[in-house]
Amino acid sequence: MKIRNLFTLAILISLCISCSSSKYVNYLQEQTEVVKMKDSLQFNSLDESFYNNRLFLVGEVHEVETSPRIDFALFTQIHDKIKVDIYLAEMDIAQGYYLQEYLKGANEMELHKILKEWPVYIGSISKQYRNKWNKMRTYYAQLPENKKFKLVGIDRIADFELVRKLLKEKLPMIYHDEIHETNDSLISWSKNKLSLILDKEKSHLDMTTFNLLKNIEYNISNYREIRSRDTFMYQNFKRLYKQNQWEYNKIYGGFGFSHTLQAYNYTFAGKVKKDSMLPYANELVSLNTLYVDSKLTVDSRSLPKFMQDKGKAFTRFKYSQDNRLFMYIKGIADYKKVTEPNSISLLKLDAQGSPYLNSTRGTKVKKLIPIWDAYDIIEGTYTTDYAQYLLFVRNADWIQPDEN
Repeated sequence: MKIRNLFTLAILISLCISCSSSKYVNYLQEQTEVVKMKDSLQFNSLDESFYNNRLFLVGEVHEVETSPRIDFALFTQIHDKIKVDIYLAEMDIAQGYYLQEYLKGANEMELHKILKEWPVYIGSISKQYRNKWNKMRTYYAQLPENKKFKLVGIDRIADFELVRKLLKEKLPMIYHDEIHETNDSLISWSKNKLSLILDKEKSHLDMTTFNLLKNIEYNISNYREIRSRDTFMYQNFKRLYKQNQWEYNKIYGGFGFSHTLQAYNYTFAGKVKKDSMLPYANELVSLNTLYVDSKLTVDSRSLPKFMQDKGKAFTRFKYSQDNRLFMYIKGIADYKKVTEPNSISLLKLDAQGSPYLNSTRGTKVKKLIPIWDAYDIIEGTYTTDYAQYLLFVRNADWIQPDEN
């Protein structure tokens, strides 16, 4: 009898916390723009206060089919409206350099080689991500010169071979034999000699090349010292901000979901927002993505056998952040109430009078089986301390990996 009563109580509690709240739904009905999945992703509800920000961060789960589409659509919409000067990429300095050259029309290096060691692994093995960069290249080509933007990679080094190639392109030939073939030797050489070489050659290098080489030296020399990708991205961002005088620039970054959460001290967005030497305390906006009834590309080896697509290297995994076993966001029923199946909706969380300004509803995660990472809510923080907009995706498919 006791077991039955406990089971009944658990069901009742579950049903209660699954319910939507009229207070939140009433607010969201005025602050939600629903776009059908197959329509062009143009969000007309973005207002002047949004465009007045100087740093725009979009957080995604890379392995969902809508992610490259959302990134391209939001970047081009913001750029068309206010001109974005810098596109921050979740890739290393050499990958970013060669991808920028690719966007400008260079054909010396094929796209798949630039992306071969991209930390966004699904982006290195999927046609959908290559298509995004091809669309970006086409978009870049039609921009007038005064509307061109620069793509910059700020992540920790992932492709040392590309770094070596870039060093050989930019350093005078007399130093090429010194560029070591093993990573450990290259790091040691960078620490002990590269800075001295650059000081010696500074008068013979143009400032753009010199700064690029100094940034390469910093990234190689600190590869072992800075293990956290978020910390590396933050340190690279600070260097580039000062070096290139970005204080008046509009900057956009497309990143994985966790990097764009502002409340934490250890995320890229949190570090940038809290740095008093940077001007982004009140001019940084995060648009983070949640998913229901969608599919996710997962390496089958990371899953228990009973959850794998049998015989497949990758599993088309059911991904829904209203799943009580793996991840449940308290208040997600409110989001579902104001959106539709097969849609991508934009929800503004921080409008005047928003209940999310003093609540963790819509952010706090509960789960029974810890398959996916979840972030604990910091005491004294609220939903809008983490992100100010939500992209709510319903019924998205997975990213199709390459067959080989």
